[in-house]
This record gives sequence, C-alpha cells and structure tokens, in this order.
Amino acid sequence: MNKIGRNEPCPCGSGKKYKKCCQNIPQPQQKGTFVYTDLDDLSNQVPALIKQKKFVEAEEICQQLMDQYPDQIDGLHRYAEVFEAQGEKRKAAQYYRKAADFAGHAEGFDQESVDYFGKKAEELVTSDKQ
Repeated sequence: MNKIGRNEPCPCGSGKKYKKCCQNIPQPQQKGTFVYTDLDDLSNQVPALIKQKKFVEAEEICQQLMDQYPDQIDGLHRYAEVFEAQGEKRKAAQYYRKAADFAGHAEGFDQESVDYFGKKAEELVTSDKQ
C-alpha cells in the first residue's frame, strides 16, 4: 500500500487534505490527537467554497494563504484546485507545477507528493490539448 502524503487530497473524496481528514482517524497504534492550526482551518475552507461554486471567495482565501503562509504549500495547491474546478486547465497546471516544485524543495514532502502534483499538471495539460 502506498503512503499518502499528508498534504495530498484525502482518498475518501472529502476534498480536504489527508492530514485534516482520514489521517487523523484514531488507529490502535496511534496515540494523541492532531492539532488543527489556523492554516488548516483557512486552507480547508477552499474545497467547501469550490463545492458551492463560490470561486471568487475561494480565490480570496487562496490569496490569504499566499500572503499569510508563504512558506507553506497550501496557497499554491488550493489555487490549483480552484482553477481546475473552473475549467481553467492551464492556470491549474501552472499552480500544480509550482506546488510540485515547492514540495521538491521543502522539508516534509516525499517523492510521492512531488509526483502527485506533477502528474496533476501533466494530466491537465494533456486534456487541454485534446
């Protein structure tokens, strides 16, 4: 079984990051609880806004993430998701590439995370050419 990166979308389909969703379901071998931060709370507003098709508000949250947390991947990743949801494939691919580059240079990301963002960008570029 492949390990899911904590900043990747949760495989359950909630739209939340794995670290804010199923990663925190208590397991017998896990102890303690996950501490949610202001960053997590802000970042996880974006999928709900996307689902409601409130793209302007979602982009505003993305910009807040970029401004308040420039040393975190959340702003890049969430912008990619917003543009993808709007069908702006080139812009989404651009932000997924930026997220892949960020993950490749920042601590705490494994190669699977880098590959995930790179693959998302490539899929969008390929589908845009069709």
